[in-house]
Amino acid sequence: MATEYLDLDDAFDGYAEAVEVSVEQAQDAVLNLGQLESALARPQNAAIYEDADIVRQAASLFWGVASNHAFSDGNKRLAVVLLRAFLNLNGYDLALSDDDRYDLALAIAATQASLDEVEIRLRPAVMPI
Repeated sequence: MATEYLDLDDAFDGYAEAVEVSVEQAQDAVLNLGQLESALARPQNAAIYEDADIVRQAASLFWGVASNHAFSDGNKRLAVVLLRAFLNLNGYDLALSDDDRYDLALAIAATQASLDEVEIRLRPAVMPI
């Protein structure tokens, strides 16, 4: 089965869900569309250039969204929503508590967790649905 990737519409829907606003308000909250597009492209780039598996791709997405700060607010919440959405879309789930996911997003945003560290934390928690 081919890996499915999230797009801008998914990001705006995820942001609207995470921050509890309309999709139109989500679109208006973007500070840097290029940063958002870059974060969304990270999993596919990892697959192509690193032969990354689903966990590395998920970590790349999560890290990119949390660290790129594409929105005025809610980037960490969006990272958590998109991480779960990406995994679910591809037949996986994440056995990390909400607090653990959010703590990891905080560490990324504070530049205290590298992509490799995020992958290490996610790997044992990702499981097939």
